[in-house]
Amino acid sequence: MGGELAARNAEALERALRLSRRQLVSIDGDDDRRRRADALAHIEGYTALLRLPTGQVMEHAPALYTFKLVFPDGRWSVGEKQLPDPPSQGDVVDFDGYGDWRIEGQQRVGVRPAGKAPREFFVCAPAA
Repeated sequence: MGGELAARNAEALERALRLSRRQLVSIDGDDDRRRRADALAHIEGYTALLRLPTGQVMEHAPALYTFKLVFPDGRWSVGEKQLPDPPSQGDVVDFDGYGDWRIEGQQRVGVRPAGKAPREFFVCAPAA
């Protein structure tokens, strides 16, 4: 998102947040007021992100990747790991309790209900 557009969005959100904060006192029920205050806190966090320089937000943000760990006897397990860069074939990834695994390829698996995007796994074998 461009810096100018992000700044305009942040200003609009901040105006809406100020108004919503003032209206919190008129909400009946502690639970409802607390839920609304929590939601506003999350929006404030998002607004703060809009104020950060674009490169600072995008640079080296780890992403969650899914791995299919295929054992020599044919059994398999699924593991997830946050990595700063996308893995590629030949990379070795360490999984707690399972050791090192070498990425041998990728596999796409269809999901239900229809219309959802297929899941993508990095298929791994034990590293020698």
